[in-house]
Amino acid sequence: MLNKITAIILTLACAYGAFHFTINRSFVNPYPVVCDLVSEKIYLPNEELKDWRRTCMERSRYVTPYTKKDLILRDINYVLGSLRVSHLEIYDAPDVRGIWRGEVKETGLSGEFVDSELVVFKVLAQSPAERLGFKKGDVIVKINGEQPSSWAMESEAGDYQIRRGAEEFSIKLHPGVVKRNESIQLSQLNSRIAVMEVPSFRAEFFKDETLKTIANDLKKYKSVVVDLRNNAGGNFVAGLRFLSLFVCEPTLIGKLEKPKSKAGRAEMPDLLNDEKQLDILEKSREVSLKTFRNPACYSGAVKVLVDGRTSSVAEMVAQGLKEYRGALLRGTSSRGQLLVGVWYPMDEVGPGVQISIPEALYISGKGHRIEGQGVQLDKVLYYNLQQMQAGIDSWVNSYQD
Repeated sequence: MLNKITAIILTLACAYGAFHFTINRSFVNPYPVVCDLVSEKIYLPNEELKDWRRTCMERSRYVTPYTKKDLILRDINYVLGSLRVSHLEIYDAPDVRGIWRGEVKETGLSGEFVDSELVVFKVLAQSPAERLGFKKGDVIVKINGEQPSSWAMESEAGDYQIRRGAEEFSIKLHPGVVKRNESIQLSQLNSRIAVMEVPSFRAEFFKDETLKTIANDLKKYKSVVVDLRNNAGGNFVAGLRFLSLFVCEPTLIGKLEKPKSKAGRAEMPDLLNDEKQLDILEKSREVSLKTFRNPACYSGAVKVLVDGRTSSVAEMVAQGLKEYRGALLRGTSSRGQLLVGVWYPMDEVGPGVQISIPEALYISGKGHRIEGQGVQLDKVLYYNLQQMQAGIDSWVNSYQD
């Protein structure tokens, strides 16, 4: 009997040892891969990266085959964040799907604080919030008994205390997968002014036929308000195609400069394909971004709205409309994040994990650097609480005159 027990213990010990041996043999520490890849690809000069790379490599000592993936992701992003540049981040697989496909697990609510009140600005169609009856203008008093935030209302599950007019009540809300409609939406502010909401610059929404329809619809109006709030950018050619709705002749809007490339110059062609755009960037030190000829372009007045979430290609478009169409820019400071992030798989961390590394810097046609500064505003706006609670967008309303 004793021999049997001993044999079982030995078998289990061998299995345990084999298991851990296999894990250790298959484990690849992601830090050296990240440190080397970022140092090689990022647009920053090598001399500025020496101390950072040393710190990055030191972090590898704290990772074992048993370190949880979410902890590794958080720590890598902490290390990347110390460089203080945009578009430098590592993403887990669900985040990648959300960015590239517009599929995000969220409540469907978005809003901001107005006079210390967290007001719902938008309720996304077919979202959990819409199904439960949330309305534009609702005030979120508390979430799970705590002071709410604009970020929490977008993704946090639990008990939402709502004030709607004189009524106050609670709704239990749980986030779900929401397929965002990020196509351009054109609506009428009044008989003279159109409002064009542009949620993103994802390539799929900027095909020729779509833009022709929009150009035709715009002819009815003397002026248009281009709403770029909450637009995180996207495809550069999509942005150039959009600008071509307003800038009739081919015009140099800006340049992408890639300091670490030894190749020559190129001009971005009218191709929406992301891979082809990156291929051009890979082979060039400088890429000119020009609009495309458009005889049917809009000739009326152009006005633009931006906020703290307007970033990347959306900032290029806003600044381009200001510089080459004399558009008025109103709102709050944009995010100031306009670098070209190239995406690389990070299988060392997990399936579907990717890292974005900024390899090129954008300079506008008039020499304005958006990274770290944002677009050049003409007027700072503040939301009007009464109008917003009544479902009236006070920023859009500021362009009624």
